[in-house]
Amino acid sequence: MSHEVWLEQAEVYALGALDEDERGGFEAHLAEGCVICVERIRETSDALPLLARALRQEAPPAALKTRLLEAIDDDEDAIETEEEESATLPVRRAPRWAWWAGWATALAAAGLLLVVGFSLSKTREELERLRGRVAILQEELTEREATLRFLSDPKARYVSLAGLPASPGASGWLLWNPETHQGLFLARGLPPAPPDRVYELWAIATSEPVPAGVFKVDAAGRGFLRLPPLPETKTFDKFAVTLEPAGGVARPTGAMHLLGSL
Repeated sequence: MSHEVWLEQAEVYALGALDEDERGGFEAHLAEGCVICVERIRETSDALPLLARALRQEAPPAALKTRLLEAIDDDEDAIETEEEESATLPVRRAPRWAWWAGWATALAAAGLLLVVGFSLSKTREELERLRGRVAILQEELTEREATLRFLSDPKARYVSLAGLPASPGASGWLLWNPETHQGLFLARGLPPAPPDRVYELWAIATSEPVPAGVFKVDAAGRGFLRLPPLPETKTFDKFAVTLEPAGGVARPTGAMHLLGSL
């Protein structure tokens, strides 16, 4: 089928006037990814309100109506005279309301076009909303798949962190891969941090702490952190959590709340 035919159907589709078979075939064509037809639908939909405004007219002035009715009466008199002279069959004349019916039809068509245009606009908005939701769900799925792969890696090591005097009832655990220097950390029982403070995790190599990320905790004292890639030139054997200014710091300055060793 020539693509010109698809473009013609795109315009009719925008008006909602394709029959069921044609609509099914055209939507199958759209599903193949034809951006040209999608653009034609958009252009036609955008033109509908303009067409509706073009069809919208003011009521004819009273003087014009009077002149038209007088002309109709003159025509009737002329026809009656001809009937008397020629004795022919009477001529059928269009009713006086026919002129007004044309205006009513045009206004009805304009209203229909406005309804169709509004419907298409709402459909496009809903489509964009669904696309955004799909993108978010895809990102979440990718994150969960990466977490599952990390948890099932036999090279990962489990590190338990115990609460210190600043948070004696707190605890935490770290799943650490010493080859990739990546990890997942979970804290429990930590007190909520003030608005201007965050908890910061440290990876310690021979007493030298390296920042490993910041996190907040919920009302139950739970916090989660995916560690960024840490320097592979260092061998980390301890991990700790301190309370630091918002945004984190390069060297620990606050009280230590959790500590654990490999």
